[in-house]
Amino acid sequence: MPPCKGRPGGAHRAFFDALLWMARTGSPWRDLPERLGAWNVVYQRYACWCKKGHFERLFQGVQQPDMQEVMVDSTCCRAHQSSAGARKSSGPQAIGITRGGRNTKIHAVCDTLGNPLRFVLTAGQCHDSRPVPELLGGLQAQALLADKAYDSDKIVQAAQSQGLEVIIASRINRKKNPRVLDTHRYKARHLVENLFQRMKVFRRVATRYDKLDVTFLGFVHIAGTMKWLH
Repeated sequence: MPPCKGRPGGAHRAFFDALLWMARTGSPWRDLPERLGAWNVVYQRYACWCKKGHFERLFQGVQQPDMQEVMVDSTCCRAHQSSAGARKSSGPQAIGITRGGRNTKIHAVCDTLGNPLRFVLTAGQCHDSRPVPELLGGLQAQALLADKAYDSDKIVQAAQSQGLEVIIASRINRKKNPRVLDTHRYKARHLVENLFQRMKVFRRVATRYDKLDVTFLGFVHIAGTMKWLH
């Protein structure tokens, strides 16, 4: 693997052009056009940057969030057949089996304007509420918006302990302490759904082609970074 050292700005630009082409098209690495670089060199460098957390730091570095409200939600991404076959010792592989087939779930928290703040990957059969502590940990905001999948006493109490006003739709079967929903503010929750729609313009986010979580999450962070820049 080539060393992950700094290179001239032109080389960095060509590298990112290659990654954006891969993210947009969802093509196999071997189909990378020659004008964008040798596919194996680009892939090795991409994998190296993913393992070192460079794309996550880039994603965090472009953020200028409006923290009046935060919203959480998740989306499923179908796992392509090329994502199978990695050894368990290679690293985490959050790919599960549901009625829809093999898939991965992307959990996200976004700010008031629908810009992403954090991502967590789980297998497709994982319940939406499980990654909430990791998504919300340490965030300083005024309110939390979420749909009824997140209506649990544990999540509500944890959010309130962080000083968050809870605006979560109550489940039909909730019998204890039903909340009065602020429907006007709750309407803003569509922004987190819009976030997933925009990110899935990148085919390598809409469909998982990567075997390992670390390399799939790299493209998720690239898509999140582009959401901030646009």
